[in-house]
Amino acid sequence: MKQFRASTLTYIALVTLIFTFNACKDQVDTPPNPNEEELITTVELTFINENNSSDVLVFKFADPDGDGGNAPTITDSIVLAANSSYGLAVRFLDESKSPVEDITTEIVAEAIDHLICYTTPGDLMITILDKDANNLNLGLAATVKTQALEITSLTIRLMHQPNQKNGNCDSGETDVEVTFITTIE
Repeated sequence: MKQFRASTLTYIALVTLIFTFNACKDQVDTPPNPNEEELITTVELTFINENNSSDVLVFKFADPDGDGGNAPTITDSIVLAANSSYGLAVRFLDESKSPVEDITTEIVAEAIDHLICYTTPGDLMITILDKDANNLNLGLAATVKTQALEITSLTIRLMHQPNQKNGNCDSGETDVEVTFITTIE
């Protein structure tokens, strides 16, 4: 009877140890994701006329519930003067939180993994001014030069390119993409 009792106690101790080590192992194997995607509800563009610093224009895209779900509530049309040059600053926000979270600060902190891409079928000339630590374009600051009168569009795409950023918009995942109708008058 003593041997049965000793082997039963040994068995219970071994099972307890196995469950204890497995429970600890599960906690170690599933750390939180440090690069979890943020919700971007708002893209804000601020244009400052380089010939008249009091000429500040702000255009906004807002989709309060993020991608999918309900349609965006605001998609402004951009209106710029012909034959002009503007400084452009872009901000990305999560307005679903209170206070509003400025995702732009995270993009700056992770600049080597992000790229803002600009495309237009029109005559807008866009030059990115800011760079990441590897001297590749970031795109939160740019110069926009307009030419003749036209109605066109401007698409802004925030690319997430961890460990693959090469300065081009052909790799990575799109965090947010917005197309603004753009009138040059």
